[in-house]
Amino acid sequence: QSLNASLLSPYMDSLSESKFNNGANFAVVGSSTLPKYVPFSLNIQVMQFLHFKARTLELVTAGSGNFINDEGFRNALYMIDIGQNDLADSFSKNLTYVEVIKRIPSVITEIKNAVKTLYDHGGRKFWIHNTGPLGCLPQKLSLIQLLQKKDLDTYGCISSYNAAARLFNEALLHFCQQMKSELEDATIVHVDIFSVKYDLIANSTKY
Repeated sequence: QSLNASLLSPYMDSLSESKFNNGANFAVVGSSTLPKYVPFSLNIQVMQFLHFKARTLELVTAGSGNFINDEGFRNALYMIDIGQNDLADSFSKNLTYVEVIKRIPSVITEIKNAVKTLYDHGGRKFWIHNTGPLGCLPQKLSLIQLLQKKDLDTYGCISSYNAAARLFNEALLHFCQQMKSELEDATIVHVDIFSVKYDLIANSTKY
């Protein structure tokens, strides 16, 4: 609202009902990078985008006006925010902390594959969020009876969950830096959501 912009249209909206001039939203609550090929993992969302782009350009070629054209897709901002559900799912399966950490490289690989696929299909501007403080989520804190009190930090968050989130974020930052050097004509912005959200919790009286 502060940007005076409309909400993004859900991808599932019919092209006959929405022109998607303001963008398309492929996000699904609970989505993750793994396992692959299940609704709606990251690679499925990328496949949906490729189908959406192909169909839209078909309509443009056929003379339908006001749809996003090839230049529009090339100049679009591609926002990616995923990975937290992968960590949460790992912990919910009672994997050890070490086992959860070992899964992080596979998650990063899926994000890398998604970015490179979008790049290969013309995407040049990427906005990539890291994951927030997983251990501060009320849903996770509701499980505290199953955890030892010593696993809580100063602000009442689950330390091991947040430690895993930080390691994931370090790997994601390294990936973004790597992509900046590999995809020289691309703009990749890494957004540190963890620090913003954790500061809100740690210094709540300021807000």
